[in-house]
Amino acid sequence: MNASQSFDRAAHIYDQTRLLPEPIATYGIQAILDITGPEALILDAGTGTGRISIPLLKRGARLVGCDLSMKMLLRLEEKFPSAQLAQADAVDLPFPANYFDALLTVHVMHLVGPWREGLHEFRRVLKPGGTYLNIRTYEPAGASRREQIRDFWRNWVSARGVDVRHPGAQNRTELLQELKILGTSVMEVEVVRYTHVYTLREELERYQTRVYSDTWKIPDDIYEESIQELHAWLVDVYGSLDQKLEEEVRFAIDVVRFES
Repeated sequence: MNASQSFDRAAHIYDQTRLLPEPIATYGIQAILDITGPEALILDAGTGTGRISIPLLKRGARLVGCDLSMKMLLRLEEKFPSAQLAQADAVDLPFPANYFDALLTVHVMHLVGPWREGLHEFRRVLKPGGTYLNIRTYEPAGASRREQIRDFWRNWVSARGVDVRHPGAQNRTELLQELKILGTSVMEVEVVRYTHVYTLREELERYQTRVYSDTWKIPDDIYEESIQELHAWLVDVYGSLDQKLEEEVRFAIDVVRFES
């Protein structure tokens, strides 16, 4: 069984690498509250440094945040001292059954090793009729150069015998299949589409500084070579690394309800 992945090593830089674009701050946060209802008691499982939970708390949400990483929780507490927090793995939540009206995960399920057990734990702590929201904040809405970059890098590293897979659910399709087995109803809500602007050099720097969690366990020698190969490939395929690029992305929510 794969262990869940802690973000302790990223706590000091996380807020600088995962921003909250205006469309999310304006429309995404409100959409979560519209779905859960104003009086709902919400659990944010994998709350991190509060990227989503703090804006919800500022709008009056009744919310508890939990995370495997104490260092991430301490960063959240620095920013919002009154937040109710608990250090916990998503597969072993320290809350009684039938406790929460709603539960959120935001880019989390690929990090939860025993993620199927996590879904059972979500169902346990939710009240009958409660809602699980699986949220994607910057999902590509079409062809994505960033996804092409990731595919090239992953394929190169995998060809050297290194497993770059995340410990948890490998993709949304796998997650939805398991939710179907559990007898849930799932409705996708697309909240907003917005434009993400970046340069290839900025994206390359994210790999160079190991912002992404799937880069953390790769041996240094292989990793350094992979960055050299990625740089050469980017120049060969795209030319300039400094031109401004735009991609359409979307904020979308899988609204899940477990049968009573």
